[in-house]
Amino acid sequence: MISAYLDLIARIHQELGDLENVVARAERGIQAAQQRPEDQDLYLDSAALNLHDFYAGLERIFQQIGATVDGDIPAGGNWHQKLLYQMQTDLP
Repeated sequence: MISAYLDLIARIHQELGDLENVVARAERGIQAAQQRPEDQDLYLDSAALNLHDFYAGLERIFQQIGATVDGDIPAGGNWHQKLLYQMQTDLP
């Protein structure tokens, strides 16, 4: 059991490193949009895509936590919403 949690911690650390890279790319896109107003739409599209990637990274972390800690990850049409609910639920 401890091994599963150590694996989870390692995967979360890896994902957090990836998320830092996503944030840095989004920030560069926003800065570029400010410096080049004529290409603002392209840079803002890039920032929006990185925002999506950031959320997807959080979902991957949440899925890993759900699978390891709860032994279950939601399924179905509204699994995204169920996953967020699962992550915000206090456990004793």
